[in-house]
Amino acid sequence: MKRLFHACLLAAAALLLSGCASEYQLGTTLPEDCRDVYIPAILNESGEPRAATELRRALEKEIRREGTLRIVSDEAYATTRLDVTLVKYEQVATAYNRASTQSPTEYRMYLTARVSFVKLPRAAAGETAETPIFGPTEVQGTEAFAGGQGAVANKLARLPTTAKNLAEAIVNGCVDVW
Repeated sequence: MKRLFHACLLAAAALLLSGCASEYQLGTTLPEDCRDVYIPAILNESGEPRAATELRRALEKEIRREGTLRIVSDEAYATTRLDVTLVKYEQVATAYNRASTQSPTEYRMYLTARVSFVKLPRAAAGETAETPIFGPTEVQGTEAFAGGQGAVANKLARLPTTAKNLAEAIVNGCVDVW
């Protein structure tokens, strides 16, 4: 009797899981015809001169790592375009020296971008206007770094990581559209 109960329980669990699995889709829901992306120059309104260069490098690396999108070098060959404008660079003190509240010991760096991911019109299909896929929206990357005497060097060293975090958030937003 105990075996029969366990067999029924396993069968019910298998039935339930197969029903759930049929509704769940692994990976992106981004259509195949929206995966060739052109990325024009990143506009930099952030006030941090190196930010656009670091973000471009991180964005291209993240797109290649994630694998859903394919970068094309000319908009004429693209099906989508990813427009990115860096709008804010900020560093905020998050911890201070116990002896002096004027001496930060830790900072948090924020890099904010306005992002728009659009499907480009196909003249052959009679399309005349771009179709928004993701955005326009603001996306943020962040990273902590140490203050003190080496704060400037630490800031410069953490900018690539902050750009990487921002690039991950941008790419995830583009490929995770529902």
